[in-house]
Amino acid sequence: MNKGTRYTVGPYQLSLDITNKCNLRCLHCYNASGENNVMNEELTDNEVKDFIISLIPMKLLNLCFCGGETLLRKELIYDCARMLSNSGIRTALVSNGILASEGVIHNLYFAGIKSIQFSIDGCCAKTHDRLRNQQGVYEKVTKALDIVRKYDMEISVSFAPTSFNVGELEDLHTYLESLSYKNKMELRLQPLMPLGRGNKNMEEICPTEEQYRRLVNTVNKINRSVPKVKVVWGDPIDHLIRFPYLEDLPMYYTSVRSNGDIVISPYLPLVIGNIRKHTFKQYWIGGLQSIWKKKIPRYMASFVKCIDDMGTLNEKFPETFMNDIYIDMLEEDLDDMNVLYDKMAK
Repeated sequence: MNKGTRYTVGPYQLSLDITNKCNLRCLHCYNASGENNVMNEELTDNEVKDFIISLIPMKLLNLCFCGGETLLRKELIYDCARMLSNSGIRTALVSNGILASEGVIHNLYFAGIKSIQFSIDGCCAKTHDRLRNQQGVYEKVTKALDIVRKYDMEISVSFAPTSFNVGELEDLHTYLESLSYKNKMELRLQPLMPLGRGNKNMEEICPTEEQYRRLVNTVNKINRSVPKVKVVWGDPIDHLIRFPYLEDLPMYYTSVRSNGDIVISPYLPLVIGNIRKHTFKQYWIGGLQSIWKKKIPRYMASFVKCIDDMGTLNEKFPETFMNDIYIDMLEEDLDDMNVLYDKMAK
């Protein structure tokens, strides 16, 4: 497979931040949605549609609409999902659930959305709403979950572990197991990331080492019972550790922000192009598919060996989603470390 990397016509998966605006200010938000610099120059509806059209010949397996709160641009998502679905490309969506009404879910389903992820950060309103920094959110997202269950869509429930909710994972899982549904469902969690607002609120919300150990034991206990709803533990830094040392692996996943910026990791403050300057296909042919062979991405990723390192990145580099380093891979040399040093000196 590695020898054939140069023959791939596009990434397997792509996430598109359809917007970085948000109707919440969650305490743990890694990209500070609603407050970051990316949302100031978001792609217009026509620019997004043109981008989607350009992706169709690249034969993606899956495109995920991410954010920000995606449903702030729900009409645009309907149009884009329909184009992708009609071309055989699977589509997914992440939402906080506030705007996921009966009509919206109906439209998403018939536009072709195959999977929806909601966040439920506890088994009661008190804990969920505390992390989401707004009252009434738990009631809305659980109602949205009930609506989605009526449709043939996959459901993911994301749980962000905090110091005040880690003891509720098992009860949340029991609640999800009790639901009568025809959907494939899974419960996802990963360590809390010290980025964005998460980094600013770490002291208040971060679980202790002991709490994390108990959480892992709970996950293992649940999964040993062979549940209907499997618990999936994610590792957000796996790609930052693995890809720089396995540089012949194809770039199977790419992320495009709401302003058109292309990033090889949502957790590194490195932008390697923008679809307003060159087409995504030009970036792909120009070396995006083998980007981890380049010195600058590998150097920046080398500073992250564990979750805690994510919180100290801005001691070395600018804050991601705020003052990212922009090095256009088609115009500048990502193998020239002086380019990085010059950008950081400005």
